[in-house]
Amino acid sequence: MAARDGGVAPSSRLRPVEFIKSNSVYLIEGMGMPTIKQIADDLFAKSVLSDEETDTIIQKIRRDAARSLIRSVLNKGERACDLLVYSLKKRDLFLYENLQGYRAAEKITQEDLDCLAQDLMDFYQYPLFKKFHPLGEEIDIVFDLTTTYTDTLLWKKDTRNIRQGQKTLNELLHELENPCIIEGEAGKGKTTLLKKIALLWANEEHPSLKKFKLVFFIRLSGARSGLYETVCEQLLTEHYRICKADFMKVLSSLREKALFLLDGYDEFVSQSCQEIESLIKENHRFKNTVIVTTRTESMSRVRYIGSLIAETGDLTKASARQLVRNVLEDKLAKGLLSQLDTIDSTSQNSGCQVDNLMKTPLFVIIACAIQMGEPTFNPHTQTTLFSTLYDLLLERNKPKIREIGGEDSFLSINHCGNLALKGLFDNKFDFHPEDFFHVKEKVLLATGLMHKYTVQRLKPVYRFFHKAFQEYVAGRRLSRLLTSQKDEEMAEGFGYLKQIDNIPDIISTYHNLLLYTCGTSTEATRTIFMHLSAIHQQSSLSVLCSPSDQPSEIQPMKNGRNGPDGKSLSATSTNSLVECAINFLYESVSKSTMSDVFEEFFHGKSLYINTQSIPVYICGFFEHFSNCVSALELIRLDLGGCYSWGDVEDEEKGCLKMNPQKTVISEKAVALFFNWERNLQSLEITLRDFNRLEKGDIKYLEKICCSASSLKLHISRSPGITGKVKEVLKSCKNMQDLIVEATPLTTEDEQQIAAMVALKTMEIKDLQNDSLTVLINGIPDLVNVEKLVFDNIEMNEATAKQLAQNLSSLYNLYALNLSDNFLGNDGKEALHKLVDSLNVLPKMKELMLPWEDKANSCLIKLLRHLERMPQLTKLGLKKWPITDSEAGILVYDREGAASAAGKTEEEAADMLGTS
Repeated sequence: MAARDGGVAPSSRLRPVEFIKSNSVYLIEGMGMPTIKQIADDLFAKSVLSDEETDTIIQKIRRDAARSLIRSVLNKGERACDLLVYSLKKRDLFLYENLQGYRAAEKITQEDLDCLAQDLMDFYQYPLFKKFHPLGEEIDIVFDLTTTYTDTLLWKKDTRNIRQGQKTLNELLHELENPCIIEGEAGKGKTTLLKKIALLWANEEHPSLKKFKLVFFIRLSGARSGLYETVCEQLLTEHYRICKADFMKVLSSLREKALFLLDGYDEFVSQSCQEIESLIKENHRFKNTVIVTTRTESMSRVRYIGSLIAETGDLTKASARQLVRNVLEDKLAKGLLSQLDTIDSTSQNSGCQVDNLMKTPLFVIIACAIQMGEPTFNPHTQTTLFSTLYDLLLERNKPKIREIGGEDSFLSINHCGNLALKGLFDNKFDFHPEDFFHVKEKVLLATGLMHKYTVQRLKPVYRFFHKAFQEYVAGRRLSRLLTSQKDEEMAEGFGYLKQIDNIPDIISTYHNLLLYTCGTSTEATRTIFMHLSAIHQQSSLSVLCSPSDQPSEIQPMKNGRNGPDGKSLSATSTNSLVECAINFLYESVSKSTMSDVFEEFFHGKSLYINTQSIPVYICGFFEHFSNCVSALELIRLDLGGCYSWGDVEDEEKGCLKMNPQKTVISEKAVALFFNWERNLQSLEITLRDFNRLEKGDIKYLEKICCSASSLKLHISRSPGITGKVKEVLKSCKNMQDLIVEATPLTTEDEQQIAAMVALKTMEIKDLQNDSLTVLINGIPDLVNVEKLVFDNIEMNEATAKQLAQNLSSLYNLYALNLSDNFLGNDGKEALHKLVDSLNVLPKMKELMLPWEDKANSCLIKLLRHLERMPQLTKLGLKKWPITDSEAGILVYDREGAASAAGKTEEEAADMLGTS
């Protein structure tokens, strides 16, 4: 009989030693961890392996364990090999027969394939799959995919993490590309979404799913061996009618018609199952369709392989209310919804927080659970939700552990926190009996803190009902350790903090852990902030010393996702750290009574606020920690002109209804500055993509601007502001910097700019106006200007001459940029006048000049003036028709005058922008 998949012939022709050697590769690939442990136990019972050898083998990951077992047995001779083969036949008959060749003649029939599909469909239709306890069995809430599920909205995103528009589940499945990556925060419904897809396929209810012959829903946190073994363990039976080799052939033949729903990549230990890792990251080898879910902090590990990337969106208010009605009986549902309405109407920021929590399905369900036991509960923060649930579990189940001593119960609950905490740092979410050594398992199970799973398992597995709950329990424990009076416990807590030694870990990997730590204790929040300060200082030194050592990817927080382009990695990471700290601070129990303690952290730092998406903790930061807000050196406020995606789409279709009472600027952004009694040090406002501006917006700007001692205004791509710049600038007191980019100006607009005598920086870019004659005539009044930019404004000969005449009034000018302006065929005289005007500007550090066809005619004159500018570090002669030799004259004849000094003629030409 022929060997199977390169395996050997039947064992009657091979001794056990030869059988093991010839099939070692297949044994290593085919033996699951349960089989390895069973064989090791058998060999230990036969005195082939010692106790120490057995422990060493089973503590390794699957492949290494199989490899170690095989090598150990081969070294022990014929008898040991014979016993291993006998044990293999006993423990995994399918693998044994497959390697022997006994099953080589079998062929997969259409009947076999149909049976496999029917077995999967039956499994997805069982109550065990479509009904589950989202908070564990101790909380009597059952989530039913057929009746409780509410539709999920998704955001389609590109690889730069920018949202492209919303999609429904139907649209996602219709436009499905392979591989598809679905990201989302904790509790956003990623697992439920994949389960819903599996159920839709099983019920044959969705046209886009009918093309798939097989659909496999796999929980990646439970994958501990090969792809086939995982499918059998989670969906089928341990010894399924189709062996592994045939199963892999089926997948190969079905190609894209086999769909894998892989849930929880953030909890996946890829070393334990390289086949599934390859299915995800080397999909071209398998060619099966893959949808993978992962939490946002792990997205960087898989973003690059995604053909389609989607993010789970927030629940709408209507969906959240419907979910409450689906979960609770009528009386309790009405009570919770009424309570939320009361909070929303009586306290603006509390209402915002409630809205924020109700956007997450898990938090809605937790609120429902708490409503069942604490009808007067007031949900303020994520920590409050989990803390109330935690205390409710302990209180309700106290009778179940009454016979266990108080000390034992206390130690067991502490151990639960230690398991959760260590598990996060070890990326461990499944626990085993050996993890409960010397503690009372019953305490953790009876209270509902952990849950035990035994179905189709040789050894039970223990888990928290959700990763987010494990993070809360871990944060609760870390808080206790950091504030403990016992030196060894405090040292243990600081030991964990030391492992969080960089900004990416703070803002992503361990963000929730630190959030719940701060939410549990004010004293712990102080310690966390000291740690944040140390990490920021360390990162700043690293940037100064070795920029190449910095992490290659830093995921910005929600509020900074669409921030200004061109910011350095250091600025981006620092902003994300500041926003992270604000989140921690608002989550903490300290509020305004303790805000002085945290003020020092914010000194000298900046905060970027995207007003299209202002997190609730930013609102709370302004309300409760005004002294910390004032400590910030700079607040960058990005006021986008499109206040919702719906408005953008309507406007593109030409059907946006204009409401004169409705403002374009977000009311939530303005609300930050109401009742503001302190002064901000510096405020940078960007008005971007405004297609219109209402009167109410002008009032909003006035309210925002009056709160800052120093103001910078950037108007970009906003034709709706043309003609209203005068009104805008009148509302912007204390303005020192003005940038207008790609926004046309009227004569009245130019007059108002020229009247802003306090300006220190004025930049006008990419403007196709009538050469800004009015503004340039008004320059003599702007005596405080230090930086002047007229870049790509179609400056003509007349305005260039006028500008040259007026530059003599700007005694403090150190930067002049007239780049990308062609003065015309008769611009020679104007350029000479501009060059002549440089003799009264000795403080010049940066100089960019316009060009004309014969610009090189004033090269000698320019050189003479450059000799009187010892501080000049940057010179731009873009599009000047000068040769390399002429550029070299500029460099060599003016030693030390330009930053190009010491360069070759070719390097000088490049540096001067003459090419």
